[in-house]
Amino acid sequence: MSSEFNNAEESPGFILWQVTNLWQKAIRNALDPFELTHPQFVLLFSCKWLIEKNDHPGITQVQLAQHAQMDVNVTSQVLRTLEKKGYIERRPHPTDSRANMISVTKAGDEVASLAVQAVEKEDRDFFSGLGHEIGQLNRLLRQLAKR
Repeated sequence: MSSEFNNAEESPGFILWQVTNLWQKAIRNALDPFELTHPQFVLLFSCKWLIEKNDHPGITQVQLAQHAQMDVNVTSQVLRTLEKKGYIERRPHPTDSRANMISVTKAGDEVASLAVQAVEKEDRDFFSGLGHEIGQLNRLLRQLAKR
């Protein structure tokens, strides 16, 4: 077997894989009490955040998918589940017949507000060992996300 790495710890992809799995497990545990999956949380909170940030009554599925950098079809499936749970509503877009406007219900707002506290606490705990280097990690991750 050949590899350019002598040790697994030299592979940034493998290390990212390990860290991602550990972090996702921690986030799953933080979201369990809210009966939300991580994709459900990301889309629900992103929807709430984007609406509040833009002071608009709703956003489109495409806008939400782009913000989360999530496939539009996956976004649609997750939104369907959030709608069944009563956390979002979809209505026809006022000017684009191909699009729906997504808004967050009162129940969705409440669960998103509580869940984000649990997720942010888990993030603080998980990344606490980095201390002041968290800014450098964020910068490097943003750089990778621009690809």
